[in-house]
Amino acid sequence: MSATNFYLNSGYTPTFRSVNLSGAGTFEVWTPTTSTRVILTELAISTVLGGSIRFTLGNLAGSKFAEFVLGGSANISPTIGAIESTMYDRSIFASASAGGTDNWKVTLFGFEIP
Repeated sequence: MSATNFYLNSGYTPTFRSVNLSGAGTFEVWTPTTSTRVILTELAISTVLGGSIRFTLGNLAGSKFAEFVLGGSANISPTIGAIESTMYDRSIFASASAGGTDNWKVTLFGFEIP
């Protein structure tokens, strides 16, 4: 059974976040509602100019769970299974190494559970 099906069968509602990132820096890409944890089940990334992008959980300098280096005009959707936060109210951040206006598009799919 896939992670998505597990959480669906457990009665949780799927949700997603989609953001465009402009320039280099660290951006908050998913802020859970109060008193919930994020379960990330899918991730899709596209870039116009390329560069590297790192994902962390917890805070700006949180625990890195993924990092990708992409060339220009690239799209990826890595198979990740599920990444489950063990702490409540912790955001997911993306740190882009370079880029121009709307260089990165990040879409995250998953669940928020109490």
